Amino acid sequence: MKKYSGLCLFTATLSALSCITLATTELANAEENIQTETSTATSLSTEENTSKLINSEQTTSSANLSDENNQQQGKAASTSNELEETKAAQAGFSQQQFEQIMNIPKLAAADLPPMPRATGQQNSVVSKAREQIGKPYAWGASGPNAFDCGGLVKYVYKQAVNVDLPMGTINQEKYGTEASMSDLQSGDLLFYGNRGATYHVGIYIGNNQMIHSPQPGQTVTAVDIKYFYPNFARRILKSAGTDPNVYPSTDGQASNERFIFRMYNKNDGQHHYTQLTGEAVNLINVGWNYEGVGWVSPATGASVYRMYNPNNGRHHYTPHAYEKDNLVKVGWKYEGVSWYTGGNVPVYRLYNPHAAPREDSHHYTPFAYERDSLVKAGWKSEGTAWYATRVLN
Repeated sequence: MKKYSGLCLFTATLSALSCITLATTELANAEENIQTETSTATSLSTEENTSKLINSEQTTSSANLSDENNQQQGKAASTSNELEETKAAQAGFSQQQFEQIMNIPKLAAADLPPMPRATGQQNSVVSKAREQIGKPYAWGASGPNAFDCGGLVKYVYKQAVNVDLPMGTINQEKYGTEASMSDLQSGDLLFYGNRGATYHVGIYIGNNQMIHSPQPGQTVTAVDIKYFYPNFARRILKSAGTDPNVYPSTDGQASNERFIFRMYNKNDGQHHYTQLTGEAVNLINVGWNYEGVGWVSPATGASVYRMYNPNNGRHHYTPHAYEKDNLVKVGWKYEGVSWYTGGNVPVYRLYNPHAAPREDSHHYTPFAYERDSLVKAGWKSEGTAWYATRVLN
C-alpha cells in the first residue's frame, strides 16, 4: 500500500512538471510570435513611410518642375510680347494702339458672300481684298506677302483701283467721305477707336462682313462685323447710287454723242442701261440706284437693240439682228434701238451661268478691271459687245 501511494505521488509530480513545461513553452512561443508580428508591423510601417516620403518627394519635384515650366512659359510670353511691342513701336504704333490691337477678339472666319453687284471699282476692291486672305499679319507691312491692318487697305486700294492711301489708320480716316453705318457699301473702310486715335481698320465687302488683318499670329480673314462692330466708316469710292446729290444729267454731253446711264436694282440684282434721262429718273423714284454714266455712245451709227423678257423682267442688249429675231421667237419683246455703236472703246459682254431666275445673266462694261473681277467670280467673258466713243473719268 505504501508503495502504491508513493507511485501515485511520483506520477502526479511528473504530470505537474509536464504541465508547467508545456505552459512555459507556449508562453515562449507566444512571446516569439508577438515579437515577429511587431517586427513585421514595424517593417511594413517603415516601408509605407519610405514610400510616402518618395511619393512626397516626387510630387514636390513635379510641382517644382511645373512651376519652372510655368515660369519659363511666362518668361517666353513676356519676351514675345516685348518683341511685338518693339516691332509695333518701330512701325509707328503708340503704346495705346498696341494694347488695343493685341486685344482684338479672335473671331472665326466667315463664309464669303457672293461677289457684290455694285460699281466696277467696288467689285475690284472686294476681289483684290479676297485675294489676300490667309496672308500673315506683320507690323508696318503693306504687302504683298504680309500686312498690318492699314497696310492691307493701302495695298488693296492701290492694286485694285490705283488709289493711293497713306499708312496708318489715323491718316486713312481723313480720306473719303463719311459713310452711314446703316447704309454701308462694298469697299467702305471700317474704323475702330475714337476719331483721331483709331487703332484698326477693315474693308467692308457686303453681307455684314469685312476683310481685315487682325493682329500678330493671325492672318488676313473675312469676319462678321456684328461680333466686332466698328465705330465709324469712310467711303473712298464714288457712291453706288445712294447719294441723293448724284443724279442723271447730260451736262458735258456733246451734240454728236449720248450718255448711257447705268442703273442698278439692289433688290433683285439687275442692271439696266438707258440714254433717256427721264427713264433713269423714274427708276430712281422706284428704288433703283444710279451708278453714273456707263459709257458714251455716238449719236448715229449701227443699232444696238433692246430686248425684254416678260417672264423674269430681264433686259438684254445686242447689235446683232439675228440674235434679236431669235429672242423674239422664244417670247422676248423687242423694245427698239437702245443706242448706237461706233468708236474705239470696247464695251465687254459678260455672262453669269449661275444667275438666279430674276437676276441678270448678262452684264456690260467698258472697264477691263470690272470684266476681270467678274471673271474671277465665275462669270464668262463673251468678248466685245459693241463700241463706245469714250468713258467718263
